[in-house]
Amino acid sequence: MPDAHKLTIAVTGASGYLAGRLIEHLDGDDRIERILGFDLREPETASKKLVFDQLDIRNEYLAQRLAGVDVVVHLAFIMDPIKDESRMRDVNVAGSQNVFRSSAEAGVKKIVYTSSATVYGAHPDNDFPLTEESPLRANLDFSYPAHKLEVEYVIKEFRQEFPDITMTVFRPAIVFGSHVDNAWSHMLELPVAFGVRGHDPPLQFVHEEDVARALHHAVGANLDGPFNLAPADHIGVDEMLAIIGRKRISLAEPSAYGMAEKLWSAGLGEAPAGMLHYLMHPWVVSPAKLVATGFRCERSSTDAFAETATASRPYVRIGRSRVRKDMARRGALAGLMLGGAAVGLKAVRSRSD
Repeated sequence: MPDAHKLTIAVTGASGYLAGRLIEHLDGDDRIERILGFDLREPETASKKLVFDQLDIRNEYLAQRLAGVDVVVHLAFIMDPIKDESRMRDVNVAGSQNVFRSSAEAGVKKIVYTSSATVYGAHPDNDFPLTEESPLRANLDFSYPAHKLEVEYVIKEFRQEFPDITMTVFRPAIVFGSHVDNAWSHMLELPVAFGVRGHDPPLQFVHEEDVARALHHAVGANLDGPFNLAPADHIGVDEMLAIIGRKRISLAEPSAYGMAEKLWSAGLGEAPAGMLHYLMHPWVVSPAKLVATGFRCERSSTDAFAETATASRPYVRIGRSRVRKDMARRGALAGLMLGGAAVGLKAVRSRSD
């Protein structure tokens, strides 16, 4: 890129943890003059280059706000499933459509979007590892990958209509790190580790800092098309259990799905039962294509998992409630939580017989 031209970068979902890490990288990049941040709440990240605009990504005037922008990094997405799935889909799919089309209307030359490795789906006959040429077979009974897959189809049509716009699509593995707060990280805070009997797939974790580094890399590089984003390694169930220091209760598949669905229906679960697919079948991806562009993750899956486990260790989660363990031990709350845990364990054991 010519030194004479300083870049303006727009970041949607600017208050999110990944956006915060990215903005820190962009702030230190002399090639970048201005960062436009779009979100419904102001980001905590401080940057003299950042200009915040409180705006919903579905706003019909978004194209006007993107005038003069060189690169759009689209991170706004409802990640953790919510009961109002029509609203979730409207933000995730319709919102993404609006970001892409508004970018084209404003004359943006490059879009960087974070999809997910979940778009490949979790199936017993998956390629191992999955490459960017592997079929996209997201498990549609889990809203997050279903929406990510739908946006990938939106992108396919968009690229046909606007072939001159560089479109980088990252497909990261499970994003972990000390700032992560999502349905995956919450599982580390449950009083009991659950699994599905007969299924012990390896899992892959990419550190939040490596995701931010990859996004920054894409801003300055000519990366067109999909790229898996993950370290080269993966981690097994036994190693994960050793890191978090607990044993696991394994349920028969029908019992696991039944319990997950009841917890979700009661408002106590983090995600619908469809999330279990991703704990039953492998969906490990190959980062070779991205590595060939000069980018490599600095932290392993084990590193990312261990850091998240350390950050989660002071907390315990019952249903959707999260408290510090030392607070829970101090009185009535401890009895309430222990009672809830006992009821849950009794239900689990009765279903696993």
